[in-house]
Amino acid sequence: MPTTDTLVDSLSSLQRIDQVLQRGDPRAPCASFEGRHWTYGAFNALVDTAAQALAAAGLRAGDRLALLSTPRPEYLLLLMAASRIGAVYLGLNPRHTAAEIAQALRRARPRLVLTLRRFEGQEFLPLFHLAAAQQPAPPVCAFDDLDSCLVALGSLPTLPPAAPSTPDAALARTAAIVFTSGTTGQPKPAMLTHAGLLLAAAVQHLRLNPPAPARARLLCHLPINHVGCLMNLTLGALAGGGSVVFQQRFSAAHTLQLLVDEGINCWLQAPAMFHACVDHPDFNPRALSHLHSVCIGGGAPSARVIQALRSTGAGLFVEYGQTETCSSGAYSDPGASDEVLTHCVGRFDPHFDLRIAHPDGRTCADGEVGEIQARGALVFAGYFDDADATRAAFTPDGWLHTGDLAERRADGCILLRGRLKEMIKSGGYNVYPREVELVLEGHPAVGQVVVVGLPDDRYGEAVHAVLTLRAPATRRSDLLDCCRASLANYKVPKSFRVIDSFALLPNGKIDRVGTRAAASSLPALD
Repeated sequence: MPTTDTLVDSLSSLQRIDQVLQRGDPRAPCASFEGRHWTYGAFNALVDTAAQALAAAGLRAGDRLALLSTPRPEYLLLLMAASRIGAVYLGLNPRHTAAEIAQALRRARPRLVLTLRRFEGQEFLPLFHLAAAQQPAPPVCAFDDLDSCLVALGSLPTLPPAAPSTPDAALARTAAIVFTSGTTGQPKPAMLTHAGLLLAAAVQHLRLNPPAPARARLLCHLPINHVGCLMNLTLGALAGGGSVVFQQRFSAAHTLQLLVDEGINCWLQAPAMFHACVDHPDFNPRALSHLHSVCIGGGAPSARVIQALRSTGAGLFVEYGQTETCSSGAYSDPGASDEVLTHCVGRFDPHFDLRIAHPDGRTCADGEVGEIQARGALVFAGYFDDADATRAAFTPDGWLHTGDLAERRADGCILLRGRLKEMIKSGGYNVYPREVELVLEGHPAVGQVVVVGLPDDRYGEAVHAVLTLRAPATRRSDLLDCCRASLANYKVPKSFRVIDSFALLPNGKIDRVGTRAAASSLPALD
C-alpha cells in the first residue's frame, strides 16, 4: 500500500478528475449496474466516445453540462466525459420539482442537458418543459440506458452559440457545480475543484479502503447532485483503482442484498440510512463479515446503530465534511471506541488545513467552542457567478466559514456542537442541540431525535425534542429524568414531541429545517 504522501502526490499531479480512469488497470472492474459490468479499459473507451461527441456538438471548456438521473453508469460516463473536455458537470435530482430545476438552470446556465427519460413510472422530460416555460432553456436530450445515451450523444446537433463571457480562473479549476443543500437558506452553486476532489478522494482511499492487492468496492446510491456521490462514493473508490456499484434508489432491503451479492467491502452512507438497515429484518451481521470498513457521514450515529454495525466485524469510522470542502475533512481513528464514534467526528486529517476559530479570529483552545474553518486545496473555488456570496463565505484572511460549531477535546478528537444557525439561545444561554440529542439517544425507548429551538415568550427560545419512540408507552417523566441526570436545567427540553418517522433530504440526512417547522404541531408526551 502506498504511503499517504506518495498517493496524495500522485493524484495531486493530475489535472482532471477523469484521469483516475486512465490510471486504472484496464482489466480491473470499474463499474457495475443491474447485472452489467465494465472494466476500466472498457469504460474509459466509452468516456472517450462521449467526450468526442460533446466536443463535436460544440461543448467547450468551462461550459456546464447538466444531467438529471438516478445513480447509474450514465452519471459516471457524463461526469468523466465533461471533465475530459474541460467542461463542468452539474447534477440534477429526479426528486426536484420543475421550479427547482428552473432555478438550477437559471443559476448555473448549462449549455446542454441530458435526462433519464423515466424512473419508477415518472417521466422527466415534462419537468424540463415546465421549467422552459419560466425561462429560456438549453437543449434537452433524453436517454433510457447507457446504450441509448451513447446513441443520443452521437446524434447531437450543433449547440447554440454560447453567450460571450470573460475568462474565469475559478471556473477553469472547477470539475463540478453542486448546489448546497439549502437546509439553512437558498441553495447556492458551489464550484468544486478537480484538485480538491482528488485530494479528498486520495485521503479517503487511504483511510477507508482495503490495502493492496485488494480493491475497494463501493455502493453508490446517493443523489448525483450531492458531494457524497461525487467524492465519497465515486472518486473515493476510483482513486485507488476500485470499483463502483450503482443503486438507483436507496432501500434498506436492496442495500443489504447488494452488499452481499456485489461483494461491497466499503460501506458509506448517512446515519438515517444505517438506522433503516440495522432495523431491517434482513440485517444479518454474519452475512456482512466480508466488509472491510463502514463509514458514517453527514450526521451523528446513535450508540445502538454503532453497536449493531460493530457486530459485522468491519472497521468502523465516522467522518465530517461539507459541500464547500469537497466532502470529508476529518475521520475517526482506526479502532476508535463507541464513545468516540457516537460523540465525535474524529480528527482533522493532517493533509487538510482546518481549525476551530473564535469569533475574534484566534484558534480556540481545547474545550472551547468555535467555528470550524478551512483553507487550502480542499476548499471550493467559490459560488458560481455570485461574488457577494463567495466573499461572505470567507474571513478577510482567507478561511472558509463552514458554519459548524465544534470543540477539540483534550484527546484531540473533534466534538460537533451544531450549526451556528441551529444553536438555541435560551434565556441568555447557548444550547447546542447535539449535546441534548446525545443524552436522549442513550435512552432505550428513543429511536431518533432532533432537538430544536421554538419561540418562547419568557426565554426567547426554548429547547424542544422531536423524536421517534421504540416503546410507545414511554412517559414524559422518563425522558425528563434522563435529561436532568446529565444536563443543566436550561438544556432540558420543555417538551418531547413524537413523530412516526423523520422526513429525509435527498442526500439521506434528516430534514432538520422541516422538522423544526413541524415541531409545534406534533403531539407532545404527557
